[in-house]
Amino acid sequence: MPISRVRRRSLLVAGLVAVSLTAVPVRVARANGERLVVCGFRLQSPHEMDVFASRLPAKDFQFVDLSPPPLLGQSEVPPAGTSVEECGGWIHTVCRRDVKCDMVVITAEFAGRFFGSCGRSLSLQEMEEASCKARCDGLFHDPREVFLLACNTLATKDIDMRGPQVYLQVLLDHGFDRAQAERVVAMRYGPLGPAFREALRRVFAGVPRIYGFASAAPKGEYTAPMLERYFDTVGDYRQHLERAAHGESNRALLAAFKGTSLVEVTGLADDEAAARDRDLICALYDESLPVERRLEIVRDLVARPDLLAFVPSIQVFIDRHPAEKMKGDERRLYDEIRANAEARERVRSLVLQLDVSALQLELGRFAVQMGWLETARFRQLAIDGTRQLLLRPLDNEVVDVVCEVPKHVQIGGEFRSADLPDALFRDPEGIRLVSCLAPPDQQVSVRLLAALDADDPILRVWAAHALSRRLPLPEPVLMTVLGHLNDPEPQVRDRLRWIFLGQRPLPRRVLDALDDRDAALAKQARAYARAAR
Repeated sequence: MPISRVRRRSLLVAGLVAVSLTAVPVRVARANGERLVVCGFRLQSPHEMDVFASRLPAKDFQFVDLSPPPLLGQSEVPPAGTSVEECGGWIHTVCRRDVKCDMVVITAEFAGRFFGSCGRSLSLQEMEEASCKARCDGLFHDPREVFLLACNTLATKDIDMRGPQVYLQVLLDHGFDRAQAERVVAMRYGPLGPAFREALRRVFAGVPRIYGFASAAPKGEYTAPMLERYFDTVGDYRQHLERAAHGESNRALLAAFKGTSLVEVTGLADDEAAARDRDLICALYDESLPVERRLEIVRDLVARPDLLAFVPSIQVFIDRHPAEKMKGDERRLYDEIRANAEARERVRSLVLQLDVSALQLELGRFAVQMGWLETARFRQLAIDGTRQLLLRPLDNEVVDVVCEVPKHVQIGGEFRSADLPDALFRDPEGIRLVSCLAPPDQQVSVRLLAALDADDPILRVWAAHALSRRLPLPEPVLMTVLGHLNDPEPQVRDRLRWIFLGQRPLPRRVLDALDDRDAALAKQARAYARAAR
């Protein structure tokens, strides 16, 4: 399933009723006659969600659209001076005590995180942490059925008869770019993190039925007819859903998806051995517990033979409680963890073996934090990896990996305009990559200017956004920007206006030219400059 471009707009799901969570509480519908609640997360094509919306009768079901807003487009742009990457955390806006779901449907791409054409994503770690909170029970633990309609959502770590190399080719044949396919294979078969299946069983602990794919999934346009056949077979779906808690296997769904890798599992039960691990992970996220107690948990997890399965959760804890802020027993425990030579070699070896990916960067940063990898070695890995990515075809995965780099290490100064292919400046995602990498070479700003003449308004919005993050801009660039202040797209105009308010001081010639074009903006720019002195 190929990854869609940022420029492709999200389509409204026909018949899906979007409920404002700030205005209409979503209550669990258990009593006779009350409607059951279907919570939908659509990050990709509308085909599958259309089927749920059209086949579940309104008298019995209330649809609630919990899909994330688009990352950046004509309907949304980050506040001036704000990085796009700072505008996250949308899952926390829908994870509330008054959100009670009887069904959850997620349609997306999946490679360790759910993502798609909206530009937003939802990682397993984010879902895992949210699912530990009592206020999120209605979303993650109350549902009777969960549909995870994306590739590999219920995959295990087992080597199947195809093996990693054959599976890589399968993904390439399904339209994945090689970078995307390699990352999926690494997460699918590699030792880092839990198996997707077990992670999502933990997330949806207690749910009687979870459906997903153990391998590649059909595209949405092929899945939709299978869902149609399924609903035809089941008939009264309210009655079906009310039986879901009684432990019956959903044979009708498995029959409708015969020939695919669809599987059915249950959410993690309290009496399973893995429930203890879930308690430990939830404790790491619990800020009401003393740091010292949670460091004891980390120490015990690091000493386990399955350490790598817990690294993503441990890393979140370490990020929030850096070593430099620890004292006394906290520091003693931290140093004891860092001194674990066996753990050091296991993590360090994996970092150096992984192909360039967000996964490698995340693990490398963790190794640096633990003193298990030299900072200079990690920085060189990031530089070399970015150079490799710039040679690959442009897609969401490449952009996401490059945009992950500045969160860990600043390497923009290692790149010049000549290192950036022309194709980057003709595509919204390419400009997002350039903005994230942030090479200081002023020729980059000159090349971004050309995108302001593009017919595509989304490309112009991204170009304006990227330029606004490169202040101070040289005088010739500012003079050219002046000529675009009347762009027909409001978000372009607003972003370009902010450039003249954000750069202080403005060159005299620019201010004089701004007086002729927009006297009010020039007056405001002078006021901002005086206030900054």
